[in-house]
Amino acid sequence: MADREPGGPGLPTASASRRAFLVGAAATALGARTTPASAQPAVSGSASGLDWSGLTQTLRGSLTLPSSAGFGGAVSLFDPRFDGSTPAALVAAADSADVVSAVQFATANHLSVAVRGGGHSYVGASAHSGALIVDTRALNSVTLSGDSATVGAGVGLYPALAALDAAGRSLPVGTCPTVGLAGLTVGGGIGVDSRQYGATCDRLVSAQLVLPGGQLVEVSAQSDPDLFWALQGAGGGLGIVTALTFRTVASASKDIVRLSIPVTDPVKVLTGWAEWAAAAERTSWANLAVRTDNGGIAVDGLVVCAAGAGAATVAALGAAIGTTPTVLDSNTYAPLDAALSLAGGSPTEPRTARIAGSDVLPTLDTATATAIVKVIADRARAGQPGLVLIDPLTGALSDPAPDATAFPWRRHTAMLQWIVESPQDPVAARAWIGTAHAAVAADSVGGYVNYVEPDTTVDRYYAANAARVRLQHNRVDAANSLYWGPGV
Repeated sequence: MADREPGGPGLPTASASRRAFLVGAAATALGARTTPASAQPAVSGSASGLDWSGLTQTLRGSLTLPSSAGFGGAVSLFDPRFDGSTPAALVAAADSADVVSAVQFATANHLSVAVRGGGHSYVGASAHSGALIVDTRALNSVTLSGDSATVGAGVGLYPALAALDAAGRSLPVGTCPTVGLAGLTVGGGIGVDSRQYGATCDRLVSAQLVLPGGQLVEVSAQSDPDLFWALQGAGGGLGIVTALTFRTVASASKDIVRLSIPVTDPVKVLTGWAEWAAAAERTSWANLAVRTDNGGIAVDGLVVCAAGAGAATVAALGAAIGTTPTVLDSNTYAPLDAALSLAGGSPTEPRTARIAGSDVLPTLDTATATAIVKVIADRARAGQPGLVLIDPLTGALSDPAPDATAFPWRRHTAMLQWIVESPQDPVAARAWIGTAHAAVAADSVGGYVNYVEPDTTVDRYYAANAARVRLQHNRVDAANSLYWGPGV
């Protein structure tokens, strides 16, 4: 069966009565408290022998099967390492009713379900073999009303910022332009505005999602406080988000300064940066990248701050780290131009293989900084590429209590992200990241769920919130039918 639109050759137009039933059933669930999913275990089935024509008749969007032309491209993700995945089929949803249809079909046929939004999962969850993939990218509307914005689940970060900026508004988000806003939000969401405005999930007002049982619900702190709490940082597995409503912030111009930092005393650079991050103005943000460099190490810095404050911010950072950075590039950007600069100059990204992992540090003292530097230096001496990004978890991120949302990293100094780009040997790269985890294990208290790794458990990502996260997962998906990451 080739890709097709409803009413195209070979199959009849979607049944109006069937769609009316689905939308009507969904509407009765809006605003209601959710009920536990069926306890029947999910089974990853295959496309063979199922009534795919019947599913097609319920859709406004399209269904693509493994036998369809273009199936490989339809299920491809940002990371080409997962191109060999073999999902059962893909539904490109045109609206929430399509998502309901797909989930109900999967439930009836004992198929697991995976969601394809931005497609940036480090474990390739969006193309899980044997699952029915629900692609939400066509749910791409952005509607503003005052300082409130409702954003479809398929909207990427740069398109979201572009639509908001047209009205003088913005959101604190990450810097990768094609990452999905929905996935970022439900995992927490950190970026260059986090010290000023907190995590992306802290701006969430409500979410519309389809539960694993097929009900369409509107979730807020008033309608379902427990599920809403979980949607603020627990990651996937709680339902398929179709729209999110946020409290936006005013957009503003920024100074962006890129630095090369001398490595005479890299340990002091790291500990000094931590001291700066604890006390700096909330309108200022800076991170470090410690990377392999021709058998040695190099340290780069990125400063993002209020327009006109770049020089003073760099001077304060230099005083804290005990050395004068070399300014490679310094510019003042209008809001959307700033987002484009941070994205590398383009609203799109080439597909890239990336092995990564994370650690969260309550403090960054001399012993931990020494361990971090040694991990990168040892990697460099082995002639292998690798880097660690060190992002601040200070400022407005610390305002909510650690249990105020599922995102627990509220009283911490830094997030480490260990990365190997385009690894020649993915197994060896994963082993190196394991070595990095071990090196800081005495100080690390967990990881960031948006950087989920294979063979990990919820305790690592949710800290003291893990039991409550499990409770919500069991409540809405006792059958474990919605796949979003192995072992989580």
